[in-house]
Amino acid sequence: MNADTRLAMIAIPAGAVILSDRRTRSSWSVEFAPYQLGVVPVTQALYAQVAGERPSAARGDRLPVESVSWLDAVRFCNALSRQEGLPPVYRRDGAGVECDANVDGYRLPTEAEWENACRAGTTGPRYGPLDEIA
Repeated sequence: MNADTRLAMIAIPAGAVILSDRRTRSSWSVEFAPYQLGVVPVTQALYAQVAGERPSAARGDRLPVESVSWLDAVRFCNALSRQEGLPPVYRRDGAGVECDANVDGYRLPTEAEWENACRAGTTGPRYGPLDEIA
């Protein structure tokens, strides 16, 4: 892979995050094991190299890929895993998709993992007056 198609990863330590559902007004804690997450979103160059297509409306090798479905993202993860000699995480099961989180291939983060990464070490949602946080 060249510099435009490399997928740099960062290690995220194990922890827990509080998730909530505003519709039901409930909150719960979810623990997660250590995981790795891409430092930047998947670029169009990497997606094209692995998936063989460029679905994005905006064009640019270093721009994040967009206009992909969840299933497209799953296929990409499996293809990248195979390309790097890792076992695929996802398997089609009839109309659904099974995820084997015990293998070392690429996968999408869980909701808890994504929330944890987005919060960047804080314990809750971050918001406030735009002039103070932007």
